Amino acid sequence: MRAYTDEPIDAGTCDDLRAQIVRLNAEGGLEMRLVADEPDAFGNALLHYGVFRNVRNYVAIAADQTKDWERRCGYYGAQVLLHAVQLGLDTCWVGLSFSKHQAARHAGIGADGKVRFAIAVGHGVTHGRPSRSKTYGQVASVAGGIAVPTWFERGVEAALLAPSALNQQRFMFRLEADGRTVAADPGIGPYTKTDLGIAQYFFEVGAGPHEPFAWR
Repeated sequence: MRAYTDEPIDAGTCDDLRAQIVRLNAEGGLEMRLVADEPDAFGNALLHYGVFRNVRNYVAIAADQTKDWERRCGYYGAQVLLHAVQLGLDTCWVGLSFSKHQAARHAGIGADGKVRFAIAVGHGVTHGRPSRSKTYGQVASVAGGIAVPTWFERGVEAALLAPSALNQQRFMFRLEADGRTVAADPGIGPYTKTDLGIAQYFFEVGAGPHEPFAWR
């Protein structure tokens, strides 16, 4: 969702979302912060890739360039995004179209943690719908000679509904011959490792919490 109303996010919802962010920061080694009622990060008319209107609430996602930082931004940021949706908020993953400097300033993020992405949150003018740009066959494959388990199909279908930094779905999931190992590979281009992390979490949600598969 790119256009938001003036309705503020209530304090209880902000507290709930911040508590989730604190937990995920500790787990993922990131510095994510919810910034409420702040228009500067999305207020520059020169940031015109994608058109946003009235974004006053967002989650700044910051990380230093340690191992796997790009994928971790996506994987843990996706959990924040879905939690916001569960709280009744509309969201949009943003790679461009916002001032990372302003986001860092208002979030209180110092030089040790650079802002990489943002998640716009709030009450949308309308409620957007997840959309896919590719088909199952374009992003998934299965080793020869094995039946495709239902959990793998569910996971891929969920990943196809995941947001991405540039609205591209450049990832691949391959079910290996053991029937339980899933190889997850990013495509080539900007933000693909982050998009893979987002897609991996959506895959896990779609597959279900009790399915015995492992990532490779």
